[in-house]
Amino acid sequence: MSNQQNFKDRFPDVPIWDLMGIEIVEMGSGEATLTMPFDEKLTNPYGIIHGSGLFALADSAVAVAIASISGEGKQFFTIEMKINYLEPVTGGIVKAKAKVLRKGRIVPCEADVYNENKLVAKAIATYIIVDENKQS
Repeated sequence: MSNQQNFKDRFPDVPIWDLMGIEIVEMGSGEATLTMPFDEKLTNPYGIIHGSGLFALADSAVAVAIASISGEGKQFFTIEMKINYLEPVTGGIVKAKAKVLRKGRIVPCEADVYNENKLVAKAIATYIIVDENKQS
């Protein structure tokens, strides 16, 4: 079994990832790396990947990092997230590397987003982990 298949087995299906081309590259120990190819359908009128695309990639990477430590029967949701856009993305592969900063029910995380090894965005997020049967 490939690593990609193993990661997909450990994380639920996310339909928007198919639309955006997002894939898990690494997952474990409170860290995750996801990639997304440049696609003109994800750009703003100026040919730059729309900020929401980079935001979604960073948010997804954080979710996968949390999934690697949250355990069975848990769900996790973004409480808040902030992103700084540092450089425009006009082609290539975009990669988000996320890590959990502290474990607990309320989980702070960070994600760095790269395009061809250049830092293009920095995100800070806070998630909440809940039991699958509770949602509060």
